[in-house]
Amino acid sequence: MTEILKKYLVAKWWLPILFFGISIILFISGAILPNTDFGFYAVSFFGIVLLISTIWQFFKGKIAIGFLQLSILAIPILFFGFMVYLFAGMMNKPDGELALDRIEPLIQEKTDLTIPKGFEILENLIEHTEGAFDSDYSIGLTIRYNESDEKNIVEQILKSAELKSDKGSWNKYNNGFDFEHNNNEINRAEPFYFKVDTLNNKMELNLSHL
Repeated sequence: MTEILKKYLVAKWWLPILFFGISIILFISGAILPNTDFGFYAVSFFGIVLLISTIWQFFKGKIAIGFLQLSILAIPILFFGFMVYLFAGMMNKPDGELALDRIEPLIQEKTDLTIPKGFEILENLIEHTEGAFDSDYSIGLTIRYNESDEKNIVEQILKSAELKSDKGSWNKYNNGFDFEHNNNEINRAEPFYFKVDTLNNKMELNLSHL
């Protein structure tokens, strides 16, 4: 048995590489015994054989051959690992809308504005960023507040506009106020746009999670 191992794992070092390559092709194509785990077990078995052969080559002092085998073994492992990472990122994308109990804390976190209770949600959408390989997403949120709450909201904005904040600053425009976020470490991972429309009693948040 030892002589057979020496013959096929040492003297013919290319055989484990050949069988490992064939097993990968079978695994991807599913040519033999489709709808079974044959391809996976074949890749696993010949991967272990190639690893044993690599260790044997290093032990015998054949460093170049050992590194060659190790490189061939590592490439598909890294590839499959990367695919698992991408798949996990896609599965980790957020739900289709922002939870109701997250709306007020999120706006306060970003702008220091405390919005009154009893608002109406006009738009609430979370979308996974098209073409992104991880959990990047964007939030589109529009709410309508009660007209009786406008005085409190405007007072908060005007008071906040007098203070310096690392988060950003308020700017007045014809229909209300814009919050312009600072391009710093705080907002770099989640740049956003926030507007208070006092003419139509609306608030609009567009946020990108990078």
